[in-house]
Amino acid sequence: MSRIKTLGLAALCTLTYPAAAVEDRQLPEIIANCTGLLSAEMEFAWLMNNPDADLIQKRRETFVKILNAVQDSTEAKRLLAHRIDAKMAHANLLSVVHFRTDVRRALWAKKQANFRKNQCENLLLDS
Repeated sequence: MSRIKTLGLAALCTLTYPAAAVEDRQLPEIIANCTGLLSAEMEFAWLMNNPDADLIQKRRETFVKILNAVQDSTEAKRLLAHRIDAKMAHANLLSVVHFRTDVRRALWAKKQANFRKNQCENLLLDS
């Protein structure tokens, strides 16, 4: 994807993100969050032999490209930490969904994970 398309997609993300108003400084955090979330989704898809693993990987790669386009070199470390935190948080939700025996808690975690994943995927034009 060319840099212009990537930047255009990043601009579109600011218009479609479900938050009431997304400031320019919030965009990198949103994209880093989605990148981390989809990293966790991708790893669980591989673990569970999910046939959608390739699609999830492509969407994650798209977010990586967008993140590289919107991040400032001075904030790269901070955004990497944010991305890792988001990945770990989402992986914890997915662990509850797939490995807990408490049905109520697993159902709650599944709703949360699906909601967050859908928020991110709605930012992409191809989803």
